[in-house]
Amino acid sequence: MLAVFPYALWLMASALQSAIAVRMWARHLYRDYPLFFAYTLSHLLSVPVVLYCYRLGDRDLYRNAYAGLEIVFAVLKFGVICELFSHVFRPYDGVRGLGSVLLRWGSVILLLIAVVVAASSSGSDSDRFLAGLFAIERSVELVQGGLLLLLFIFSSSLGLRWQHRTWGLALGLAVVTSVELAAFTLRAQLGATGHDILSLISNAAYDCAVLIWLLTLYTHKAEHHFEHRVQSWDVDSWNRALLDLLRR
Repeated sequence: MLAVFPYALWLMASALQSAIAVRMWARHLYRDYPLFFAYTLSHLLSVPVVLYCYRLGDRDLYRNAYAGLEIVFAVLKFGVICELFSHVFRPYDGVRGLGSVLLRWGSVILLLIAVVVAASSSGSDSDRFLAGLFAIERSVELVQGGLLLLLFIFSSSLGLRWQHRTWGLALGLAVVTSVELAAFTLRAQLGATGHDILSLISNAAYDCAVLIWLLTLYTHKAEHHFEHRVQSWDVDSWNRALLDLLRR
């Protein structure tokens, strides 16, 4: 019975992402979020590829296909995070440059931290291919999770207003990234013994993220606004002041 769960979660994610792709195409949302649309399509197109390699029974081919797809997903996910940064800072021309600097230097610092973590971890996995792959994926999740955390902290500090869709996409990414980071970290320590349960948890987290994205795209709500703890803070006035300073 438990063996059916991974396939059920996998098929559920594909069904939900199909609904997301249809919604984005029908509402022309792919123009606003082209990288997220590409990220969604890449997951949908990966299903027949993985199934084909699995049915062939070639272990090396399956591994190479999995590793290649994970690289594509990671690159597109980085693109989606950059896309979210762009949407959040787009209404504020004055602070947009500050957001670009935050993204650039945050990526560099988090990448250095990820390299140090990957180099210092020993792990207990006897399979070198899987050990190396999961170490890389953990480093990628660390960088991506750190960038999302920076975006949330910076937005909260400035009291920035988010579009409802941007907020939902970022929330879903934060959920799946945080859970997968924890899963890959535990996988490196436990080895193959914890692979099945951690894979199940990762798949469930991804399904939750896809459900958040689906609800976000199919609902119409007002923009999300981070309330700053200092009530006198006026991000619009500060943004205008920065614009005046840049024009001098």
